[in-house]
This record gives sequence, C-alpha cells and structure tokens, in this order.
Amino acid sequence: MISQTSSAIRTTRPGSGLLCLAAIAFSGAIAACGGGEDSTAPSASTSTSAAFSSADRPNIIIITLDTTRADRFGCYGYSKAITPNLDRLAEGGALFSRAYAQAAVTPVSHASMMTGLNPYGHGLRVLHGTELTRLAEKAVTLAEVLAEQGYDTAAFLSAFPVSEYFGFDQGFSVFDAEFLVQTRETIISDGGVVNTGMNQRRADKTTRRALDWLARDRDTPYLLWVHYFDPHDPFVGPPTELLDSIPLPEGLDREGVLLELYDAEILFMDQQIGLLLGEIEKQSESDGQAGSVIAVLSDHGEGLGDHDWWSHGKLYEEQINIPFILNGPTITPGTQVDDVVRSIDLMPTLLELAGVAQEARPPIEGLSLLPLIRGESETTPRLAYADSISKLIYAQRKNHQTDRLFMLVEGSLKFILHLQHPEQSELYDLATDPKELINLYNERPRDVRRLEASLDALDFGRTRMRPEPRDDIPGDITKRLEALGYLK
Repeated sequence: MISQTSSAIRTTRPGSGLLCLAAIAFSGAIAACGGGEDSTAPSASTSTSAAFSSADRPNIIIITLDTTRADRFGCYGYSKAITPNLDRLAEGGALFSRAYAQAAVTPVSHASMMTGLNPYGHGLRVLHGTELTRLAEKAVTLAEVLAEQGYDTAAFLSAFPVSEYFGFDQGFSVFDAEFLVQTRETIISDGGVVNTGMNQRRADKTTRRALDWLARDRDTPYLLWVHYFDPHDPFVGPPTELLDSIPLPEGLDREGVLLELYDAEILFMDQQIGLLLGEIEKQSESDGQAGSVIAVLSDHGEGLGDHDWWSHGKLYEEQINIPFILNGPTITPGTQVDDVVRSIDLMPTLLELAGVAQEARPPIEGLSLLPLIRGESETTPRLAYADSISKLIYAQRKNHQTDRLFMLVEGSLKFILHLQHPEQSELYDLATDPKELINLYNERPRDVRRLEASLDALDFGRTRMRPEPRDDIPGDITKRLEALGYLK
C-alpha cells in the first residue's frame, strides 16, 4: 500500500478570470461533499478456479467520476462538446440511459460499486459521523475476488472520501492516495464531519501515476481503478491555459460562473481520461492478451440549483441517475440499454467478463448486465434502491428538513420515503415527469403502498442502521461528540 502522506502543502495557484470568479462565487454557494457542514456478507469462497485461462482473461479498468451529471455528456444529449473521449468510448460499447447510484454521497456510492451490495448490505452508510463510515470487513470487494484469481490490482484515487479511511484499500496491492495536505485529525472535525478541502489532487496528477503503473511489465491481467474528483468543487481547478481558452458569456452571475467552471472541470477530466484510454488501447493491441474491459460511471451527480439544491446528497434524478458506459471486446458497439440498472450491477458484470467461476464469487445483490446488453428481456425488471441517511446534512442547512431518505425506482415510478416525515414522501412518474416536478404521493396511494412494501422487503434498516462504531476517531473529537449528544 502506498502511504497517504504528502511532503508539501499545496498552495492556491493563480488562475484565469474564470477560476478567480469561481473562487469568489464558490464562497458560501455550495457545501461540498466532504467540504462543508454535513454529518451524519458472507466471505467469498476461497476457490480460485476460473472459467477462463489466464491468457483469455481481460484486463479490467474502472474509471469513476465524482460528482458528474449524466446530462453533461454528449452521448447523453449535452450540446457542448466537453466529453469527446468518453463519447467515443460509449460509441464503441454500451451506454445505460437509466443507471442509478445507490447513494448520492461519494464513499457510500463507491462501496456499492465495489461490493455489488446496497448500502444496508456493505455497512458504509454515511460520509460524516463516527459510525457507519467504513466498509465492513466482511464485505468482499471486487478487488479481493480478482486478486484471488491472480489479477494484479491497483487503485489511483483523487480525494479523501475514497481513501483507506473508509476501507477502500481492501484487495488492492497498490493503493495510491498521495494527496493529503492535512492530518486526519484536521480533516475530520466536530461531529465526525469530513472536510476534504485541498485533500485532493487534479486529474492530470492521478492520470500520471496510473500511466506510470501501466508502463510496468507484467504477465498477469490487471484490475485498475482510477478515480477522478475534479467536478466535485473548485478547490483544485483546471490548468490556467484551459480556463483562458474558454470564452465567458457576458453578465454571468455567481451560479453562472460555477456552471461554466463545472463544465471546464469535466472537459479537463475527459482530456486526461483520453490519455489513459490511449495507453490502454495501445497496450491491448500489442500484448496479445484478451484485451481490456473498461467501465466508466459516476458515483453521483450534482444539484446545480435543480430542486433548490446546489450540491448532492439527495435522491433526485440529477443527483442519482448517473452516466454508465461499458466497453470491451465482447460488447457490441453502439448498444444502448434503457432498462433500469444499478451501480451494484457493475461487480457481477465484471466478474462474468473476467471468467470468475460462480463458486469463487461472494453473495451480492447486483445482477450481470450482459443479458441486457445482448438485448434479452427480463421477466422481473430490476428495482433501483438508494438512500441518504446522513441526517445532519439536512439539519445543518437552512430551509431543509431533518430527515432520512430511501428511494425505490420501479419502471417509470420513483418513490422517495421520508422516514421521519412520511407526509413529505414523494412519488413521481418519470415517463411523464422526468424533472420530478409533480409529486403524486397523495394522488396514488395504491402505488405508494406497493412500493413501500417492496422497500420494506429489502430490509433497508427502517428501525436500525446496523452501526459499527469507529475506534479511530481522535479522542478530542470523541469528547466533543459526546458533549453534543452524538455519542453515548
């Protein structure tokens, strides 16, 4: 494991007009995940038999995009050309138009991707707090399974919310998270609140580290996870040259500047992904192996003012309906899947593509996406679950209620249960109301009862949260939490 240390404190870089304007606009405009006032399975089989020989097994590359909305991709309909590399990847593979994350919070969502489990199954429920903030040791990750199958495993991360603090190093022989500029005690403040701030790195630095690792000689297939954080916040902006090349419309207000910067960050991230994809393609053509499977998806989107919410953490479409692209030798180019799919479907899909025998796979809730990619219909459509139980995320923000939210999507219907204020629960028909503007909760009680019963059948934790208290919270913070009544 690569140590999470940094020998230098990153200082603010002089920026272009867009970056400087964004820095001003950002002040007080958003409370970023890990940057503001938020809070609160059985083991895999030991069998290492595989359905494929080593030479037949593809490399697996997972690229996760933090805080990236689907509607900012050209392949999802955006008019601005800021994702040309990702659009080309989608053209050569499969695109999922109705993919749902299992949370709109970075660590919780990533934990579902990497385990194939909904949050109530893997145990990492919140970003902020002193419990439910670490992937349970009993939760078996994709990296652990593939490592047992002889895969070389490496992860290159870009921000604290996917660090080893949350348990994401499980199964990785290389876990590169060298972006900390503060001590953990400084990052985690009162109430267990995570303040990511400058404890992140820009896409070019993460890409460079991943490219260096790819250049090594190896005789085994590999799992590579690369995480990008750029669109999350303006703390580490794109290069000045890129920002200076973007013309700014006249008369932009504060939110307008932030929207322009958000697009610029996605553009820069896409450029870096292009470098990574180019190297992977070059190696695949020359190594004589089975090629590479590449999965790209975001952990969640961003409010950007929709539903009167700028950041993330809620369960509306702009925050929870994510971009999801799968490309590989056996994936038919130009495929689009319009069925409901989930982040938890990533792991079983990749295990199947890697030829991992069924007895070597842990119990998971996700289902392989390959039948849908082949155009096969399912007798029982998939239900998409998501939750937001960081109670203090609402209590600490003006004009937003204290609550815990649980979502279920069935076909075109989307139900959001407000656990503590059920009268504020929501039901939308996305077929006729994709922007979720018309709440049908009171008009369609039969659908509400049915969806709530389906939600209860998932054992999502209506009356319990399965806490696993942390023992690595600094002592002074624990005392302050006890004084505030958060700990007993």
